[in-house]
Amino acid sequence: MRTQKPIISSLLAVLWLFSASSVQAIENDPKNHYPLNEKFGPWMVMVATFSDVRDSHQKKDGLSAEEAADKLVHELRAKGFPAYSYVQDSRKEKIDTYDRLGNKDQRVYTAQHDMVCVLAGNYAKIDGTDAQKTLAYMKRFRPKFMSDPKSGAIARNPADPRKGPFSGAFLTINPLLKPSDVVRHKVDAETLHFNSGIDYPLVGLKKKYTLKIATFNGKSVVPVGSSRYAGHEENFDKTLAQGAHSLARAGEDATQLTYALRQNSAANKSLGRDRFEAYVFHDKFQSYVTVGGFDSDKDPEIKRLAEVFMAKYKPNQDGDYALLGESLSLPGATPHDLPVHTWAFDPVPKLIEVPRLR
Repeated sequence: MRTQKPIISSLLAVLWLFSASSVQAIENDPKNHYPLNEKFGPWMVMVATFSDVRDSHQKKDGLSAEEAADKLVHELRAKGFPAYSYVQDSRKEKIDTYDRLGNKDQRVYTAQHDMVCVLAGNYAKIDGTDAQKTLAYMKRFRPKFMSDPKSGAIARNPADPRKGPFSGAFLTINPLLKPSDVVRHKVDAETLHFNSGIDYPLVGLKKKYTLKIATFNGKSVVPVGSSRYAGHEENFDKTLAQGAHSLARAGEDATQLTYALRQNSAANKSLGRDRFEAYVFHDKFQSYVTVGGFDSDKDPEIKRLAEVFMAKYKPNQDGDYALLGESLSLPGATPHDLPVHTWAFDPVPKLIEVPRLR
């Protein structure tokens, strides 16, 4: 065992308040270490931050910062909180200084000291009821291991005696995530509802990137063939002008295109493949369809797929070439029938990050 004594130098916090029935679902093996990673959060409570004291203040039988952090993680997990440790390495920075004669100099200072943080919980938003209740609990929490004088822990005395050593706890973003990512991936209850219980949801794709190929906002399907709007485009336009129906129609069109790309090999042959790995996403303003899933934006398959769906120069009736968008048509019952449906793809496919519902 290391002989350094940890100091609780700062306190953070965001925890998941679990019911008694969920305590058993949280792994808590005393032999295991539970490090923080990007999939937790995005909002959390780092219960405490530990750092080792200087050599002159070391205590022979005390815990190191890492050992103290592990003790706290296991104690929180035993109570039903998903807790994790996170090591922040020291960071040095340079600053410009000037002496009394005005001469410029540059000095190096330690902007961040080595520390081990303990965070817990997984919250979609900072102002949620569970997050706030957990935060209040953490401010009063007194871990058992700190009551042992052999632990060597030194904690700041809270101003309010009714509070525990973590009275300075506060809600924070998972330090491994970028704040911009948290904001971009934040969704409301309606979007969550739209993408729950559907086939081939984009939010279920376990990859970082996907290629968006078709966007629907109410008027993206051409009414041809057996469509009830064929020959009556003016009624088609009037119907789509009704907001609620327009959005519902957009979602239906995107869903049907997803099925067609995945299952209708006869139609997909016009695109050079039998079927595609397609996904659908709905929000309050539009629906869109994507193909493929990629861990890297440098994956060569991205370019190959983009070339399949992007607009191309094709000969027209005048013998010239025009830039025309690609489309997919479901054939009629016989070769002489008009297509049942025709979907137009976006002129330029776009690589996007897979949205997450938190």
